[in-house]
Amino acid sequence: MKPSSDLRDRRVSSRRLLRAGTGAALLAPLFLLAACGGSSNNDPAPVQETPAPGPAPAPAASAFTKSATWEAVVPAAGTSICYDFDAAAEVANCAGTSWDVKLASATRGTTFATNSGPNGEGRGGAFGGPFDHTWAELLTWQNATTDPVSGAIPANLYFADAARSAFSGTNPIGSAIFEYSVNNDNRLYPTYRTFLVTSDASNADATGAAVPVYVVQVVGYYGGDGGTTSGYIHLQWIDRAAPGSVRTATVDARTGWAYFDLASGTTSSETGTWHLAFSRYNVKTNGGVSGTGTVGAFVGSTPAGLYDAAGSPIVAAFTAATPESMVGQLTAEQAGPTSAAGWVRDTVSSSLAPTSQGSFPGPLDYGWYRYYSQATDAAAAGLPSVAHIMGAVPERGTLIRSGEGNSYARMRLAQIRYAVPTDATSAQTWVVEFGVQPAQ
Repeated sequence: MKPSSDLRDRRVSSRRLLRAGTGAALLAPLFLLAACGGSSNNDPAPVQETPAPGPAPAPAASAFTKSATWEAVVPAAGTSICYDFDAAAEVANCAGTSWDVKLASATRGTTFATNSGPNGEGRGGAFGGPFDHTWAELLTWQNATTDPVSGAIPANLYFADAARSAFSGTNPIGSAIFEYSVNNDNRLYPTYRTFLVTSDASNADATGAAVPVYVVQVVGYYGGDGGTTSGYIHLQWIDRAAPGSVRTATVDARTGWAYFDLASGTTSSETGTWHLAFSRYNVKTNGGVSGTGTVGAFVGSTPAGLYDAAGSPIVAAFTAATPESMVGQLTAEQAGPTSAAGWVRDTVSSSLAPTSQGSFPGPLDYGWYRYYSQATDAAAAGLPSVAHIMGAVPERGTLIRSGEGNSYARMRLAQIRYAVPTDATSAQTWVVEFGVQPAQ
């Protein structure tokens, strides 16, 4: 399956970190583990006799000591069901941190999610791509926190579900406003991109004539008493109706979400008036899945000279850039959306819900399953010769972390059963298998 750009970038990021071993991490606030050095002296090594070979060491015991099978009856569109793989039971109302996997049904398909981010209150997550390893390969793993080839897996490679907005990007940290470690210094560098933000995404006019439209630029990430503490978002922005007045603010986004109102230039509460919210380097807007408002955003422009022809950051340009040198980007010519539909509202992204691959009317690949719009394609795949039917891809699997954050499981979709095998509109049961690594 060809991965989507978002999952491709996550896969690249995870492979880079695994190659680096446990001494790598994505960024603040994720902790960077220091490599330990050794010591030596000039004394000659003592002569030792070679001992007789002993018995081969016993293989390490697998931490996957339990199994569970979830026979999930797909619910009506617009509803969800959730499962706790530790208890091997469904969880009513998908409440709390005890559930681990959500099966959500919609008119355009059924998806999985983890108990994390906007999808739940827990500390769950999904590993890597998520299909970096086949199910057969995962069955050889002894522990969900140790790759048998690359070694220990950093905790941050279990990606939490997240809200995606116009401020999300395709770099390894998923950000359009920052690049990580441009100068190999484990710091975040602002990209100085501009973003148009409106409080009414039904407004087709991006000039700000009918409804206020702000041009926003994130220009820094460090602050505090010494100016070196991460998690301080520095902003500069204008109201398009008054382009000569550049406003600035610093938002303390070190812990939890900090909500900011561009009109007043002050922080607010989640239930108050706000346009943008920041949590460390993550951004969400007051609209779509992230808020009750109607805020929309749109990527404006990227300053010239920061990236090379291949799209890679130019170190000298990034290290020389300052908020003062980039303030002209706020008033530079930049087109907004051509219609109201162009404003971006927040949506939810999960590693367990990859973007489909393929083109209609041919089979569409959703990672966990394939959708066959034509009966001939379904029959060729060994399914009943029925149009608009889905078939599981059981050779694929992934690793997930529980909602409590202290146990893990390998997971695959083993089968999709139809109540009437020759009727694609009949009730579906998804058979999901888990190998469970209980909390230690």
